Amino acid sequence: MELSGVELRYLVNEISARVTSGYYVSGVNAVTAGSLLIKLHHPTQEDIMLMLSVRGIWITKLKFKPVEENRLERFAQAELERAKIESVEQAGSERIAIVKFRKLDGQARVAVCEFFGDGNIAICDESMQILAILNPIEVRHRTLKVGLRYAFPPARGVDVFGLTLPQLLALRNEARNLDVLRWIGRSVSMPRKFVEEVAKRAGIAPARQAGSLSDDEVKKIFDAVTGLVQDISLGRNHEPVMVMREDGRPVDALPIVTDEARKLEIKRVPTFMEALDEVLSAEMLDAGKSSRTVEIDRQIAVLEHDLEEQNKAKEAVLQKAAAIRQLAGALMAAAPYGSESALQEALAANSAQIVSDKGAKYVVVAGERVEMQQNPAKLSSMLFARAKEMERGNASIEEARARLLAQIEKLRGQTAAIHKKIVVQKQSAREWYERYRWFVTTDGLLAIGGRDASSNSALVRKHLTEDDIVFHAEVHGSPFFIVKNAAAPAQAGAIEPSLQQVAQATVGFSRAWKDGLSSADAYWVMPDQIKKGAPTGQFLPKGSFVIEGRRNYIKGVVVRLAIGVTDIDGRWSLVCGPEEAIKKRSLVYAVLQQGGMDPMTAAKKAKSSLVAAAAGGDAEILAESIKGMSLDDFVRALPTGQSRIAFAARGQQAAASNNNSNNNSGGSSNGGDDDAAGGSGDGDGDGGGNSR
Repeated sequence: MELSGVELRYLVNEISARVTSGYYVSGVNAVTAGSLLIKLHHPTQEDIMLMLSVRGIWITKLKFKPVEENRLERFAQAELERAKIESVEQAGSERIAIVKFRKLDGQARVAVCEFFGDGNIAICDESMQILAILNPIEVRHRTLKVGLRYAFPPARGVDVFGLTLPQLLALRNEARNLDVLRWIGRSVSMPRKFVEEVAKRAGIAPARQAGSLSDDEVKKIFDAVTGLVQDISLGRNHEPVMVMREDGRPVDALPIVTDEARKLEIKRVPTFMEALDEVLSAEMLDAGKSSRTVEIDRQIAVLEHDLEEQNKAKEAVLQKAAAIRQLAGALMAAAPYGSESALQEALAANSAQIVSDKGAKYVVVAGERVEMQQNPAKLSSMLFARAKEMERGNASIEEARARLLAQIEKLRGQTAAIHKKIVVQKQSAREWYERYRWFVTTDGLLAIGGRDASSNSALVRKHLTEDDIVFHAEVHGSPFFIVKNAAAPAQAGAIEPSLQQVAQATVGFSRAWKDGLSSADAYWVMPDQIKKGAPTGQFLPKGSFVIEGRRNYIKGVVVRLAIGVTDIDGRWSLVCGPEEAIKKRSLVYAVLQQGGMDPMTAAKKAKSSLVAAAAGGDAEILAESIKGMSLDDFVRALPTGQSRIAFAARGQQAAASNNNSNNNSGGSSNGGDDDAAGGSGDGDGDGGGNSR
């Protein structure tokens, strides 16, 4: 499938509406040599996976593993990670998307993606000087390489988004002998699948000569073009479908069902973005798969050619042997007559002849030569012997053929193994609380904590209800944790273990972890004690709240956490929290201690430890699934600061169980007394500090 400018405008509009409102780049990874997957994170919204490819730009719901290296990957990681997306635009109606990023130091980076020809991706600075480019080019009208300013290609046709009726009338006058379809396609740069739809909507016969169109007919075409363009680009009146092959694979995506599409096998999908995701992702991976097996495919092609030659040789030998046998049979039948004429008739009937060479005579049949005998019976016997000899020799050809087949099958097996590793899965819909820190206590209570000032604020403002309780720690950089439906049981003192565990999480995800504190104090309060506005004359930082009334303290909470893999409705997910809760609610888990390794190294160690804990027996599938989890997810799960792995082990959650908690979970606990009022706010990235 090749994107048109009209379809690209739809993509640009949709992507821009979703990613330019506070999203930043949290990761850049190569998928194929011509595509980069950009992970976009938002403090309170769901992560977005944006695909930049030489085939197009789209939001994907699929999960990819790297297929091949990409020469832009490292540069894009260095220049784009942590940057915010400022804008996503299209260059007129050209098949070019421009994504502008703003780095933390204020510098801008511009990714220019071209979706025609072989496609291209260039990363430029704010002045459009190329800093890195996927495919440097040097052609008559432009040169693209590092150090030069990016130059757009010459415009092709009229900008369909700015088309006017006078322009179309003028183009009609220049049309000469073009039919309507070719005239529309060349004039306004629309693909044939939409040009045919324009002609149908306008009620114009496709075979008409454009030069013969009246002004009224041109007006009808103009109205049809502008209406179709607006429908597609603005997402109006969409009936998105995928065109399917006989084997069930998608080959094209359409925002509307055209007349031509109705003749094909189509599959309806919820949105055009999803249709494009399916089709373009499949094409991108097919190209990646082919590039991974180029050398193997070349070897297979050579062997298949050799096999074809062997088959030809075998067939030739069998045909010769058959011809010789046929002549031998005819001579055997003529032997009783013993006449020269009978011999000649048998030879002539089987396209054989007698030749002389150096005084000796030979019978030549099917290119083979046998010494002539006066006795037809003896000659027949010699011919039968030659046929048998050739058939025995054919066995060596068959052996060589079998060896070639075995080599081809072996290479095809290698290709299949490589392709099998290149798999795509749909991203599972996550629970709303998974964008925060979370875990389920041993009593089955759902505890949810903020990651930073923004998520602290969102958590308390959006998800705190009168049935919950709120945790905070007496440590700078402490997050807020809420425990769903725990108000009544907490006041009744019914769930002490859960309160201890949430206190441990609150302390563990504060600056206490980074600063190496062995213990700290935490407390919990009721929702009505949380005041979201600052007192008169005071300033309240983002993510901070004023806490009034009595605080229920839990003193000397040990700083200790664990990370594990838990089952949520049949889907495996990472979870980090207090050791006892993680142990009970996980399939495998690893206990964390402060200090030792930076977050990325600790993430790698945690991942390998969990894989090792899951390896063997009936948990091999789990081990493979953990291997496929992103290191970014591990980094996000770990506490801020350095960590090390104490040990890893199997958890208490059965593989088949589903112990996922939801908002109706409940529980409770009680702490100490403190009448001091206060507030808490964000520290340095993982929670809030206290402000009184």
